[in-house]
Amino acid sequence: METDLRTSANDSGLDLKNSIYDGMFANTFATLTGGVFLTGFALYLGMNEFMIGLVASMPFLVTVFQLPASYLIERNGRRKEASYWGAALARVIWIPILIAALLPIPSIFNRQLVILSLIFLSYTFASISYVSWLSWMSELVPDGIRGRFFGTRNMLSGAAGMIVMVVFGKLLDSLKGHFSAGLAIGFGATFTSAVFFGIVSLHFLNRISQPEQSNEAGTHFSFRKHIALPLQERNFRKLLIFACLWGFSVNFASPFFTLYFLRDLRFSYGFVATLGMISAFADLMGMQLWGRISDKVRNKAVIQFAGWIAIFLPLAWVSARPQSVVIPVVLHIVGGGFWAGINLCMNNLVLKISSQENRASFLSIYNITGGLGAATGPILGGHVLRSMSGLDVQLSSWTLLPLQVIFITSTLFRLLSFQLFRYVHEPEEATVGQMVRILRSVRGLNIASGFNYVLHPFIQGSRQRREF
Repeated sequence: METDLRTSANDSGLDLKNSIYDGMFANTFATLTGGVFLTGFALYLGMNEFMIGLVASMPFLVTVFQLPASYLIERNGRRKEASYWGAALARVIWIPILIAALLPIPSIFNRQLVILSLIFLSYTFASISYVSWLSWMSELVPDGIRGRFFGTRNMLSGAAGMIVMVVFGKLLDSLKGHFSAGLAIGFGATFTSAVFFGIVSLHFLNRISQPEQSNEAGTHFSFRKHIALPLQERNFRKLLIFACLWGFSVNFASPFFTLYFLRDLRFSYGFVATLGMISAFADLMGMQLWGRISDKVRNKAVIQFAGWIAIFLPLAWVSARPQSVVIPVVLHIVGGGFWAGINLCMNNLVLKISSQENRASFLSIYNITGGLGAATGPILGGHVLRSMSGLDVQLSSWTLLPLQVIFITSTLFRLLSFQLFRYVHEPEEATVGQMVRILRSVRGLNIASGFNYVLHPFIQGSRQRREF
Protein backbone atom coordinates (compact mmCIF):
# COMPACT_ATOMS: atom_id res chain seq x y z
CA MET A 1 0.00 0.00 0.00
CA GLU A 2 2.77 2.42 0.92
CA THR A 3 4.61 1.53 -2.30
CA ASP A 4 1.49 2.24 -4.35
CA LEU A 5 1.06 5.64 -2.70
CA ARG A 6 4.70 6.49 -3.34
CA THR A 7 4.42 5.43 -6.99
CA SER A 8 1.22 7.46 -7.42
CA ALA A 9 2.87 10.54 -5.89
CA ASN A 10 5.91 10.16 -8.17
CA ASP A 11 3.71 9.79 -11.25
CA SER A 12 1.70 12.84 -10.25
CA GLY A 13 4.86 14.87 -9.71
CA LEU A 14 6.12 13.83 -13.15
CA ASP A 15 2.83 14.91 -14.71
CA LEU A 16 3.10 18.33 -13.08
CA LYS A 17 6.69 18.74 -14.29
CA ASN A 18 5.70 17.83 -17.84
CA SER A 19 2.85 20.33 -17.60
CA ILE A 20 5.33 23.06 -16.68
CA TYR A 21 7.62 22.18 -19.61
CA ASP A 22 4.59 22.14 -21.90
CA GLY A 23 3.55 25.56 -20.60
CA MET A 24 6.97 27.08 -21.17
CA PHE A 25 7.19 26.02 -24.82
CA ALA A 26 3.51 26.73 -25.46
CA ASN A 27 3.95 30.26 -24.16
CA THR A 28 6.92 30.87 -26.45
CA PHE A 29 4.62 29.96 -29.35
CA ALA A 30 1.88 32.26 -28.03
CA THR A 31 4.36 35.09 -27.47
CA LEU A 32 5.79 34.92 -30.98
CA THR A 33 2.36 34.77 -32.63
CA GLY A 34 0.71 37.46 -30.50
CA GLY A 35 1.30 40.83 -28.87
CA VAL A 36 3.86 43.07 -30.53
CA PHE A 37 4.64 40.49 -33.21
CA LEU A 38 1.02 40.04 -34.31
CA THR A 39 0.30 43.79 -34.26
CA GLY A 40 3.54 44.49 -36.13
CA PHE A 41 2.62 41.78 -38.64
CA ALA A 42 -0.82 43.38 -39.13
CA LEU A 43 0.79 46.78 -39.73
CA TYR A 44 3.25 45.16 -42.16
CA LEU A 45 0.26 43.76 -44.09
CA GLY A 46 -1.37 47.20 -44.18
CA MET A 47 -4.31 46.39 -41.90
CA ASN A 48 -6.30 49.33 -40.49
CA GLU A 49 -7.49 49.88 -36.92
CA PHE A 50 -10.73 47.98 -37.45
CA MET A 51 -8.89 44.92 -38.80
CA ILE A 52 -6.45 45.04 -35.88
CA GLY A 53 -9.42 45.17 -33.50
CA LEU A 54 -10.97 42.24 -35.37
CA VAL A 55 -7.80 40.18 -34.96
CA ALA A 56 -7.75 41.03 -31.25
CA SER A 57 -11.37 39.89 -30.90
CA MET A 58 -10.81 36.48 -32.51
CA PRO A 59 -9.52 34.62 -29.42
CA PHE A 60 -12.78 35.59 -27.71
CA LEU A 61 -15.14 35.09 -30.65
CA VAL A 62 -14.04 31.48 -31.06
CA THR A 63 -15.03 30.59 -27.51
CA VAL A 64 -18.49 29.71 -28.91
CA PHE A 65 -16.89 26.52 -30.24
CA GLN A 66 -16.05 25.48 -26.68
CA LEU A 67 -19.71 24.67 -26.00
CA PRO A 68 -20.05 21.71 -28.41
CA ALA A 69 -16.46 20.70 -27.62
CA SER A 70 -17.10 20.58 -23.88
CA TYR A 71 -20.34 18.67 -24.49
CA LEU A 72 -18.41 15.98 -26.35
CA ILE A 73 -15.79 15.95 -23.60
CA GLU A 74 -18.48 15.37 -20.97
CA ARG A 75 -19.84 12.45 -23.00
CA ASN A 76 -16.65 10.61 -23.94
CA GLY A 77 -14.05 11.99 -21.50
CA ARG A 78 -11.33 12.26 -24.18
CA ARG A 79 -9.91 15.51 -22.85
CA LYS A 80 -6.28 14.72 -23.58
CA GLU A 81 -6.92 13.89 -27.23
CA ALA A 82 -9.02 17.05 -27.75
CA SER A 83 -6.40 19.21 -26.06
CA TYR A 84 -3.48 17.68 -27.97
CA TRP A 85 -4.94 17.74 -31.47
CA GLY A 86 -6.57 21.13 -31.02
CA ALA A 87 -3.23 22.63 -30.00
CA ALA A 88 -1.41 20.83 -32.83
CA LEU A 89 -3.73 22.15 -35.53
CA ALA A 90 -3.72 25.66 -34.05
CA ARG A 91 0.07 25.81 -34.30
CA VAL A 92 0.61 24.14 -37.68
CA ILE A 93 -1.84 26.59 -39.33
CA TRP A 94 0.76 29.33 -38.87
CA ILE A 95 2.77 27.78 -41.70
CA PRO A 96 0.11 28.59 -44.34
CA ILE A 97 -0.36 32.00 -42.67
CA LEU A 98 3.31 32.72 -43.31
CA ILE A 99 3.10 31.38 -46.87
CA ALA A 100 0.07 33.59 -47.62
CA ALA A 101 1.94 36.63 -46.29
CA LEU A 102 4.96 36.01 -48.52
CA LEU A 103 3.25 34.87 -51.74
CA PRO A 104 2.75 37.53 -54.45
CA ILE A 105 -1.06 37.77 -54.16
CA PRO A 106 -2.22 40.65 -56.45
CA SER A 107 -4.91 42.09 -54.17
CA ILE A 108 -3.82 43.41 -50.77
CA PHE A 109 -7.37 42.97 -49.45
CA ASN A 110 -7.53 39.35 -50.63
CA ARG A 111 -4.22 38.66 -48.86
CA GLN A 112 -5.55 40.23 -45.67
CA LEU A 113 -8.80 38.25 -45.94
CA VAL A 114 -6.98 34.92 -46.37
CA ILE A 115 -4.68 35.62 -43.42
CA LEU A 116 -7.54 36.79 -41.19
CA SER A 117 -9.45 33.59 -42.00
CA LEU A 118 -6.44 31.40 -41.18
CA ILE A 119 -5.79 33.24 -37.91
CA PHE A 120 -9.44 32.75 -36.98
CA LEU A 121 -9.13 29.03 -37.73
CA SER A 122 -5.98 28.79 -35.59
CA TYR A 123 -7.70 30.49 -32.67
CA THR A 124 -10.71 28.16 -33.07
CA PHE A 125 -8.60 25.03 -32.58
CA ALA A 126 -6.68 26.70 -29.74
CA SER A 127 -9.94 27.53 -27.95
CA ILE A 128 -11.16 23.92 -28.18
CA SER A 129 -7.78 22.77 -26.90
CA TYR A 130 -7.90 25.19 -23.98
CA VAL A 131 -11.26 24.15 -22.54
CA SER A 132 -10.21 20.49 -22.82
CA TRP A 133 -6.88 21.24 -21.15
CA LEU A 134 -8.40 23.22 -18.29
CA SER A 135 -10.93 20.49 -17.50
CA TRP A 136 -8.11 17.94 -17.65
CA MET A 137 -5.79 19.93 -15.38
CA SER A 138 -8.54 20.71 -12.86
CA GLU A 139 -8.63 17.02 -11.93
CA LEU A 140 -4.90 16.43 -12.27
CA VAL A 141 -3.79 19.24 -9.91
CA PRO A 142 -4.96 18.88 -6.26
CA ASP A 143 -6.98 21.79 -4.92
CA GLY A 144 -4.60 22.32 -2.00
CA ILE A 145 -1.65 23.24 -4.22
CA ARG A 146 -3.52 24.62 -7.25
CA GLY A 147 -2.66 28.26 -6.57
CA ARG A 148 1.04 27.56 -6.02
CA PHE A 149 1.30 25.17 -8.96
CA PHE A 150 -0.33 27.43 -11.52
CA GLY A 151 1.53 30.40 -10.05
CA THR A 152 4.81 28.58 -10.62
CA ARG A 153 3.78 27.25 -14.03
CA ASN A 154 2.67 30.66 -15.24
CA MET A 155 5.80 32.24 -13.80
CA LEU A 156 8.19 29.92 -15.64
CA SER A 157 6.10 30.11 -18.81
CA GLY A 158 6.30 33.88 -18.57
CA ALA A 159 10.07 33.70 -18.21
CA ALA A 160 10.33 31.64 -21.40
CA GLY A 161 8.11 34.10 -23.25
CA MET A 162 10.12 37.00 -21.88
CA ILE A 163 13.35 35.64 -23.36
CA VAL A 164 12.03 35.00 -26.86
CA MET A 165 10.20 38.34 -26.90
CA VAL A 166 13.42 40.27 -26.45
CA VAL A 167 15.50 38.07 -28.78
CA PHE A 168 13.05 38.23 -31.68
CA GLY A 169 12.17 41.88 -31.05
CA LYS A 170 15.84 42.77 -31.44
CA LEU A 171 16.00 40.51 -34.51
CA LEU A 172 13.15 42.40 -36.19
CA ASP A 173 14.80 45.76 -35.49
CA SER A 174 18.13 44.53 -36.82
CA LEU A 175 16.71 43.04 -40.02
CA LYS A 176 14.46 46.06 -40.61
CA GLY A 177 17.45 48.39 -40.42
CA HIS A 178 19.76 46.38 -42.70
CA PHE A 179 17.56 44.93 -45.46
CA SER A 180 14.76 46.29 -47.60
CA ALA A 181 12.87 43.03 -47.05
CA GLY A 182 14.04 42.83 -43.45
CA LEU A 183 10.57 42.71 -41.90
CA ALA A 184 9.48 39.91 -44.23
CA ILE A 185 12.56 37.88 -43.28
CA GLY A 186 12.11 38.72 -39.61
CA PHE A 187 8.45 37.69 -39.45
CA GLY A 188 9.30 34.52 -41.39
CA ALA A 189 11.96 33.58 -38.84
CA THR A 190 9.68 34.53 -35.94
CA PHE A 191 6.67 32.47 -37.00
CA THR A 192 8.74 29.48 -38.12
CA SER A 193 10.41 29.41 -34.71
CA ALA A 194 7.01 29.76 -33.05
CA VAL A 195 5.72 26.63 -34.80
CA PHE A 196 8.86 24.73 -33.77
CA PHE A 197 8.42 25.70 -30.10
CA GLY A 198 4.73 24.80 -30.31
CA ILE A 199 5.57 21.31 -31.56
CA VAL A 200 8.08 20.81 -28.73
CA SER A 201 5.37 21.69 -26.20
CA LEU A 202 3.16 18.97 -27.71
CA HIS A 203 5.83 16.41 -26.83
CA PHE A 204 5.53 17.24 -23.13
CA LEU A 205 1.74 17.59 -23.30
CA ASN A 206 1.48 14.07 -24.67
CA ARG A 207 3.49 12.69 -21.71
CA ILE A 208 0.92 13.88 -19.14
CA SER A 209 -1.46 11.18 -17.93
CA GLN A 210 -5.22 11.59 -18.05
CA PRO A 211 -7.28 10.87 -14.90
CA GLU A 212 -10.43 8.84 -15.36
CA GLN A 213 -13.52 10.91 -16.01
CA SER A 214 -15.41 11.55 -12.77
CA ASN A 215 -18.75 12.04 -14.53
CA GLU A 216 -19.99 8.47 -14.90
CA ALA A 217 -23.34 9.64 -16.19
CA GLY A 218 -21.79 11.24 -19.25
CA THR A 219 -23.65 8.97 -21.67
CA HIS A 220 -26.99 10.34 -20.34
CA PHE A 221 -25.85 13.97 -20.49
CA SER A 222 -28.10 15.97 -22.87
CA PHE A 223 -26.96 19.06 -24.74
CA ARG A 224 -29.83 21.09 -23.28
CA LYS A 225 -28.82 20.09 -19.76
CA HIS A 226 -25.22 20.89 -20.69
CA ILE A 227 -26.20 24.52 -21.33
CA ALA A 228 -28.77 24.84 -18.54
CA LEU A 229 -26.71 23.47 -15.63
CA PRO A 230 -24.30 26.42 -15.26
CA LEU A 231 -27.09 28.96 -15.76
CA GLN A 232 -29.11 27.45 -12.91
CA GLU A 233 -26.42 28.42 -10.40
CA ARG A 234 -27.23 31.93 -9.16
CA ASN A 235 -23.70 32.72 -8.01
CA PHE A 236 -22.27 31.50 -11.30
CA ARG A 237 -24.71 33.72 -13.22
CA LYS A 238 -23.39 36.72 -11.31
CA LEU A 239 -19.86 35.75 -12.31
CA LEU A 240 -20.95 35.45 -15.96
CA ILE A 241 -22.45 38.96 -15.99
CA PHE A 242 -19.32 40.41 -14.43
CA ALA A 243 -17.00 38.49 -16.79
CA CYS A 244 -18.89 39.71 -19.86
CA LEU A 245 -18.89 43.40 -18.92
CA TRP A 246 -15.37 43.36 -17.47
CA GLY A 247 -14.05 41.62 -20.60
CA PHE A 248 -15.66 44.27 -22.78
CA SER A 249 -14.26 47.11 -20.66
CA VAL A 250 -10.70 45.75 -20.60
CA ASN A 251 -10.51 44.79 -24.26
CA PHE A 252 -12.03 48.02 -25.46
CA ALA A 253 -8.48 49.38 -25.07
CA SER A 254 -6.01 46.56 -24.33
CA PRO A 255 -5.46 45.30 -27.91
CA PHE A 256 -4.50 48.80 -29.05
CA PHE A 257 -1.65 49.44 -26.62
CA THR A 258 0.91 47.86 -28.96
CA LEU A 259 -0.45 49.95 -31.83
CA TYR A 260 -0.07 53.01 -29.59
CA PHE A 261 3.55 52.11 -28.86
CA LEU A 262 4.57 51.38 -32.45
CA ARG A 263 2.63 54.07 -34.30
CA ASP A 264 1.85 57.00 -31.98
CA LEU A 265 4.77 56.82 -29.53
CA ARG A 266 7.12 55.56 -32.28
CA PHE A 267 8.83 52.99 -30.08
CA SER A 268 11.05 50.42 -31.81
CA TYR A 269 10.26 46.70 -31.85
CA GLY A 270 13.22 46.18 -29.56
CA PHE A 271 12.00 48.69 -26.96
CA VAL A 272 8.44 47.34 -27.07
CA ALA A 273 9.86 43.84 -26.62
CA THR A 274 11.95 45.10 -23.69
CA LEU A 275 8.81 46.56 -22.13
CA GLY A 276 7.17 43.19 -22.66
CA MET A 277 10.10 41.52 -20.93
CA ILE A 278 9.76 43.91 -17.98
CA SER A 279 6.04 43.20 -17.77
CA ALA A 280 6.68 39.45 -18.02
CA PHE A 281 9.27 39.63 -15.25
CA ALA A 282 6.80 41.50 -13.03
CA ASP A 283 4.19 38.90 -13.96
CA LEU A 284 6.72 36.16 -13.17
CA MET A 285 7.29 37.49 -9.65
CA GLY A 286 3.61 38.29 -9.20
CA MET A 287 2.51 34.76 -10.07
CA GLN A 288 4.58 33.28 -7.27
CA LEU A 289 3.44 35.90 -4.76
CA TRP A 290 -0.26 35.78 -5.64
CA GLY A 291 -0.23 31.99 -5.94
CA ARG A 292 0.99 31.65 -2.35
CA ILE A 293 -1.42 34.29 -1.05
CA SER A 294 -4.44 32.85 -2.89
CA ASP A 295 -3.87 29.48 -1.23
CA LYS A 296 -4.37 31.28 2.11
CA VAL A 297 -7.14 33.78 1.36
CA ARG A 298 -8.63 32.18 -1.77
CA ASN A 299 -9.15 34.22 -4.92
CA LYS A 300 -11.81 36.90 -4.55
CA ALA A 301 -9.81 39.14 -2.20
CA VAL A 302 -6.80 39.10 -4.54
CA ILE A 303 -8.95 40.05 -7.53
CA GLN A 304 -10.64 42.85 -5.59
CA PHE A 305 -7.29 44.25 -4.49
CA ALA A 306 -5.50 44.01 -7.84
CA GLY A 307 -8.55 45.05 -9.83
CA TRP A 308 -8.42 48.64 -8.61
CA ILE A 309 -4.94 48.99 -10.09
CA ALA A 310 -6.02 47.49 -13.42
CA ILE A 311 -8.90 49.96 -13.66
CA PHE A 312 -6.70 53.05 -13.86
CA LEU A 313 -3.82 51.71 -15.95
CA PRO A 314 -5.26 52.92 -19.31
CA LEU A 315 -5.72 56.41 -17.87
CA ALA A 316 -2.08 56.46 -16.79
CA TRP A 317 -0.94 55.76 -20.37
CA VAL A 318 -2.41 59.06 -21.55
CA SER A 319 0.55 60.83 -19.90
CA ALA A 320 3.13 58.86 -21.93
CA ARG A 321 5.05 60.75 -24.63
CA PRO A 322 7.27 59.57 -27.55
CA GLN A 323 10.42 60.32 -25.58
CA SER A 324 9.08 58.64 -22.44
CA VAL A 325 11.15 55.91 -20.84
CA VAL A 326 10.36 55.97 -17.11
CA ILE A 327 6.55 56.04 -17.43
CA PRO A 328 6.32 53.01 -19.77
CA VAL A 329 8.72 51.02 -17.58
CA VAL A 330 6.85 51.82 -14.35
CA LEU A 331 3.45 51.06 -15.89
CA HIS A 332 4.65 47.72 -17.26
CA ILE A 333 6.02 46.74 -13.85
CA VAL A 334 2.79 47.70 -12.07
CA GLY A 335 0.56 46.23 -14.76
CA GLY A 336 2.46 42.95 -15.02
CA GLY A 337 2.53 42.41 -11.27
CA PHE A 338 -1.13 43.11 -10.58
CA TRP A 339 -2.58 41.52 -13.71
CA ALA A 340 -0.73 38.35 -12.71
CA GLY A 341 -2.91 38.16 -9.60
CA ILE A 342 -6.13 38.85 -11.53
CA ASN A 343 -5.48 36.30 -14.27
CA LEU A 344 -4.30 33.57 -11.91
CA CYS A 345 -7.13 34.00 -9.41
CA MET A 346 -9.91 34.42 -11.97
CA ASN A 347 -9.07 31.00 -13.43
CA ASN A 348 -8.92 29.48 -9.95
CA LEU A 349 -12.16 31.20 -8.93
CA VAL A 350 -14.01 29.71 -11.90
CA LEU A 351 -12.74 26.26 -10.97
CA LYS A 352 -13.69 26.84 -7.33
CA ILE A 353 -17.34 27.73 -7.90
CA SER A 354 -17.94 25.31 -10.78
CA SER A 355 -19.54 21.92 -10.38
CA GLN A 356 -16.82 19.28 -10.35
CA GLU A 357 -18.97 16.66 -12.07
CA ASN A 358 -19.79 18.90 -15.05
CA ARG A 359 -16.83 21.24 -14.95
CA ALA A 360 -16.31 21.37 -18.72
CA SER A 361 -19.87 22.73 -19.06
CA PHE A 362 -19.22 25.51 -16.56
CA LEU A 363 -15.86 26.37 -18.11
CA SER A 364 -17.24 26.58 -21.65
CA ILE A 365 -20.22 28.75 -20.63
CA TYR A 366 -17.90 31.03 -18.66
CA ASN A 367 -15.41 31.33 -21.53
CA ILE A 368 -18.15 31.96 -24.08
CA THR A 369 -19.90 34.62 -21.99
CA GLY A 370 -16.70 36.41 -21.06
CA GLY A 371 -15.44 35.92 -24.60
CA LEU A 372 -18.45 37.61 -26.17
CA GLY A 373 -17.87 40.69 -24.05
CA ALA A 374 -14.14 40.63 -24.71
CA ALA A 375 -14.72 40.18 -28.45
CA THR A 376 -17.15 43.08 -28.67
CA GLY A 377 -14.68 45.46 -26.99
CA PRO A 378 -11.90 45.55 -29.62
CA ILE A 379 -14.36 45.45 -32.53
CA LEU A 380 -16.21 48.50 -31.21
CA GLY A 381 -12.93 50.14 -30.18
CA GLY A 382 -11.47 49.53 -33.64
CA HIS A 383 -14.60 50.96 -35.28
CA VAL A 384 -14.40 54.10 -33.11
CA LEU A 385 -10.71 54.49 -33.91
CA ARG A 386 -11.37 54.06 -37.63
CA SER A 387 -14.11 56.73 -37.55
CA MET A 388 -11.84 59.11 -35.57
CA SER A 389 -8.87 58.63 -37.92
CA GLY A 390 -6.92 61.87 -38.25
CA LEU A 391 -8.96 63.65 -35.56
CA ASP A 392 -7.66 64.98 -32.26
CA VAL A 393 -9.88 65.80 -29.27
CA GLN A 394 -9.34 69.02 -27.34
CA LEU A 395 -9.92 68.62 -23.59
CA SER A 396 -9.14 71.90 -21.82
CA SER A 397 -5.42 72.43 -22.51
CA TRP A 398 -4.92 68.76 -23.48
CA THR A 399 -4.96 67.56 -27.06
CA LEU A 400 -5.94 63.91 -27.03
CA LEU A 401 -5.13 61.41 -29.76
CA PRO A 402 -7.92 58.97 -30.76
CA LEU A 403 -6.19 56.12 -28.91
CA GLN A 404 -5.97 58.23 -25.76
CA VAL A 405 -9.74 58.81 -25.93
CA ILE A 406 -10.14 55.02 -26.12
CA PHE A 407 -7.96 54.60 -23.02
CA ILE A 408 -9.97 57.12 -20.98
CA THR A 409 -13.23 55.50 -22.05
CA SER A 410 -11.91 52.07 -21.10
CA THR A 411 -11.06 53.34 -17.61
CA LEU A 412 -14.65 54.50 -17.11
CA PHE A 413 -16.02 51.19 -18.38
CA ARG A 414 -13.71 49.23 -16.07
CA LEU A 415 -14.70 51.32 -13.06
CA LEU A 416 -18.41 50.71 -13.64
CA SER A 417 -18.21 47.01 -14.48
CA PHE A 418 -15.93 46.17 -11.53
CA GLN A 419 -18.67 47.15 -9.07
CA LEU A 420 -20.49 43.92 -10.02
CA PHE A 421 -17.72 41.71 -8.70
CA ARG A 422 -18.68 42.36 -5.08
CA TYR A 423 -21.83 40.27 -5.62
CA VAL A 424 -19.85 37.15 -6.63
CA HIS A 425 -19.19 34.82 -3.68
CA GLU A 426 -16.45 32.26 -3.18
CA PRO A 427 -16.45 29.42 -0.63
CA GLU A 428 -14.30 30.32 2.36
CA GLU A 429 -13.56 33.76 0.93
CA ALA A 430 -11.52 36.27 2.88
CA THR A 431 -11.75 40.05 3.00
CA VAL A 432 -9.32 42.42 1.33
CA GLY A 433 -8.23 43.54 4.80
CA GLN A 434 -7.24 39.98 5.72
CA MET A 435 -5.35 39.66 2.45
CA VAL A 436 -3.46 42.92 3.08
CA ARG A 437 -2.38 41.69 6.51
CA ILE A 438 -1.02 38.51 4.96
CA LEU A 439 0.62 40.53 2.20
CA ARG A 440 2.47 42.60 4.78
CA SER A 441 3.84 39.45 6.38
CA VAL A 442 5.23 38.06 3.13
CA ARG A 443 8.98 38.53 2.98
CA GLY A 444 10.80 39.25 -0.23
CA LEU A 445 12.18 36.40 -2.28
CA ASN A 446 15.80 35.49 -1.85
CA ILE A 447 17.99 33.38 -4.08
CA ALA A 448 18.31 30.54 -1.59
CA SER A 449 14.62 29.95 -0.84
CA GLY A 450 12.89 31.61 -3.76
CA PHE A 451 14.55 29.75 -6.61
CA ASN A 452 14.55 26.46 -4.75
CA TYR A 453 10.77 26.77 -4.53
CA VAL A 454 10.54 27.64 -8.22
CA LEU A 455 12.61 24.67 -9.36
CA HIS A 456 11.02 22.17 -6.97
CA PRO A 457 7.36 23.18 -6.57
CA PHE A 458 6.11 19.61 -6.22
CA ILE A 459 7.80 18.46 -3.02
CA GLN A 460 5.27 19.91 -0.61
CA GLY A 461 2.36 18.92 -2.83
CA SER A 462 3.50 15.29 -2.92
CA ARG A 463 3.77 15.23 0.87
CA GLN A 464 0.28 16.62 1.23
CA ARG A 465 -1.16 13.96 -1.04
CA ARG A 466 0.55 11.16 0.90
CA GLU A 467 -0.70 12.57 4.20
CA PHE A 468 -4.20 12.85 2.84
